[in-house]
Amino acid sequence: MRDLLARGENLPTLPTVVFQLHRVLDDERAGARDVGAIIERDPSLTIRLLRAANSAAFARPGQRIGSVQSAVAMLGVNQVRAVCIALAVVKAFGQRRGGLDHTAFWVHAAAVGMLARRLWERFGNDPDISADDVYVAGLLHDTGLLVIEQHFPREFTEVLAERAANGGRLWQVEEEHLGMDHGAVGGLLIGRWGLPPYLAEAVTNHHHPHQADERLQALCRVVQAAEVLCTDGGVGLAEEGSADCSPFDVLTELGADEGTIEQIEAELPTLSEKARQFLA
Repeated sequence: MRDLLARGENLPTLPTVVFQLHRVLDDERAGARDVGAIIERDPSLTIRLLRAANSAAFARPGQRIGSVQSAVAMLGVNQVRAVCIALAVVKAFGQRRGGLDHTAFWVHAAAVGMLARRLWERFGNDPDISADDVYVAGLLHDTGLLVIEQHFPREFTEVLAERAANGGRLWQVEEEHLGMDHGAVGGLLIGRWGLPPYLAEAVTNHHHPHQADERLQALCRVVQAAEVLCTDGGVGLAEEGSADCSPFDVLTELGADEGTIEQIEAELPTLSEKARQFLA
């Protein structure tokens, strides 16, 4: 499997606009107008960005955003880039169905991304990684599941059957049957896409942060914590099984006290509804 993934045969690709956004944001002279101009060249992305910007995930009550430039002004260039990556990935995988519930998959992914951003704002320790970058890491964390489902359907069916029969966590069954888990598969894909290495690391190690590069372990823990909280809070994937650990344990490891843990858990219902509306 690793060799086939390394060759990249028939794997989904991201649209050119995503790479153009990365380049323009690396240019200190570029501004919101430049970002908006790039997005406006892609009518499909423009429509989807405006729909997302007007969802409850981002817009304030009564607010209506009618142009890309207005969306950039309201959200900021980094958040717009993050949203565009999210929308591009959703489109790249299309609606092909295998053993996964795709609606539940993307709601879970969006919820993990949103919660990971919030956790990084509170507990992040790397000034070179923004909260919007962490949102992308959270959104992409399970992308490897889609790769396995769509490009290795027989193996994926066998893995799901094994987990259903004997329990356990999906990523552990994947390692036993496939030699790698969906985190590693997703990390390889993100590397092929040319996205920043810290995103690949976060996706690869979201189930085992201790295996990540030391500088990026905090990022991986935040993504893991977001997934654990979403899974425990009812915004998980049935195919993955139970969470890796308890929400209390993973948040305590990040440095949260009991009051903060209760506050974060109380935010989950609102966050999950925003995730559903963002992808509607």
